[in-house]
Amino acid sequence: MRARRLLFTAVLILTLTACAPSKTVESDGPVPTQSQTPEETAPTELVWTDQSFVRDFTADDGTVVMSVEYLFPGITRAEQVPAWQKIQDYYAAEGMAYLNDAADLAGYAAGDYEVAKAMGEDFLPYGESMSYRISLQTEDLASIVRSYYANSVTGAAHPSNFQFSETFDLTTGEKLTLDDCFTDAAAGRTRVLDLLAQKGGDAGYSRESLEAELNDAYFYLSDEGMVIYYQPDTLAPYAAGLLEFTLPYADLQDLLAISPIPS
Repeated sequence: MRARRLLFTAVLILTLTACAPSKTVESDGPVPTQSQTPEETAPTELVWTDQSFVRDFTADDGTVVMSVEYLFPGITRAEQVPAWQKIQDYYAAEGMAYLNDAADLAGYAAGDYEVAKAMGEDFLPYGESMSYRISLQTEDLASIVRSYYANSVTGAAHPSNFQFSETFDLTTGEKLTLDDCFTDAAAGRTRVLDLLAQKGGDAGYSRESLEAELNDAYFYLSDEGMVIYYQPDTLAPYAAGLLEFTLPYADLQDLLAISPIPS
């Protein structure tokens, strides 16, 4: 009897084993893979796209008290090139930071709206926007200029307009400082100030004021040269707007550590 039971058990195990799905066996040898499609190959050309950060903020009654639309640069298929991904991540973080700041400011906008409503006055919703342009792109460099607009100050005589910029090494994704652009940072800064004094002198700006208000972050590269700019209400009254000075590459060439002109 025991022998028959063991025989029956053995037959059942063999039957179940035959019906069970086969398991994947891992091997140390090469594993066949599908050939890459054109979409999977690494991109050969940098293609810019928008990273958009848009939001409306409302009061308790649903009235829109603040609207923001920030456009930052993005790169198509950035994940396939580490340097490009680094640039993409930089602007993604900037966009989120702007949204977070806007959320804080929206609280003040809601307060202004409630005051205006209580007094029977019109309320102008706050608004902020950001746009950008590529001022120069070569095989190794990209320079981006961003324009920021805001009407977020109640009672202000005019909206705010500011400019910002970044220059990136496209092979590493690193953002370049003004000093990075020169083989000798001190000599480069002196040359920049000498050229600014020549150009600014004609407009009535002294070398001392140009140096005092110089911000290392406020520069970008163009086809014509390195552009140094000053925000409104720094060197001149706000009504004068943004001031830009283009320093030709020929006047900087012996000190440049970068190649802004395509070879």
